[in-house]
Amino acid sequence: MVYLLAFVAALVNALASIMQRLGVEDAPKDSALSTKLISHMFTRVIWLGGFVFMGVGFIAQATALHAGSLTVVQPILVSELVITVLVMWLWFAMNLRPIDALATLVTTGGLAGFLAIAAPSTGSHAPSHVEWIATTAAVVAVAIIFVIAARRGPTWWRALSLGAAASVGFALTAALTKTATDALAHGLGSLLTSPATYGLTVAGLGSFFLMQSAFQAGPFAASQSSLILINPIVSVILGIGLFGDTLRHTPVALAGEIATFAALIVGAVFLARSPLVAGAHDENEYSLAGRGQFARWRARRRASSRDK
Repeated sequence: MVYLLAFVAALVNALASIMQRLGVEDAPKDSALSTKLISHMFTRVIWLGGFVFMGVGFIAQATALHAGSLTVVQPILVSELVITVLVMWLWFAMNLRPIDALATLVTTGGLAGFLAIAAPSTGSHAPSHVEWIATTAAVVAVAIIFVIAARRGPTWWRALSLGAAASVGFALTAALTKTATDALAHGLGSLLTSPATYGLTVAGLGSFFLMQSAFQAGPFAASQSSLILINPIVSVILGIGLFGDTLRHTPVALAGEIATFAALIVGAVFLARSPLVAGAHDENEYSLAGRGQFARWRARRRASSRDK
């Protein structure tokens, strides 16, 4: 069930990204980072649908984290890239390059191999307040280092560094989400009195701001690569260190885990650089309007009606 919920979260998040991209594609060009863009988004049904999908994705992820572990859920979420590529290819008929197909296979194989070899088990350790404070301080310090690194250098480096800061923050957000959902299981009162609930809010909003800043700072491929690269690594570390998750640790298993996890990351980075993934996010690269299967079906119906 945990695997299914995590995959549903990845699927819904991929669809939400594409729907929200469609919702802002026809926004006025001078509306970036302004209230005009916000007002435009809330008048587009497809953008609102994407927003709802985002909520559904978070609920699926939170439920998966409550029932399972960070070491399982967060790596599976990388499959969002694979789903995005498949949707852009099959639904929007965009060209699938051989490198995109290879990266899809490598990412999928790496993910499946890692989960099969590592056989992650959910830990039963409940982090203490001291452990949470130390972990949060360490994550914030690492994020600050990445933000400072983003102050200088070319645009791709700034996007990469800010994306890395956001990725570290999202890993902490996932850990806090797991603790908050555990509190919710004991009632709404426990959720409202749990420090994790408020830490989740702050970490989530801060990470979201850093992610948007990364998208603005430079090439999407650079920011997305670091977002994908760092999150599962930090999440696995937090899962083991905070919650006591375990992986197989025989020499042969460790070698297999490192190899398959590396394949997962390499494939995901190549997918993040794919024009299909960029096309799902950057309206300056591709126009999705009228390219979907449904849009083409409607166009054929209209043409048929005119001919009659």
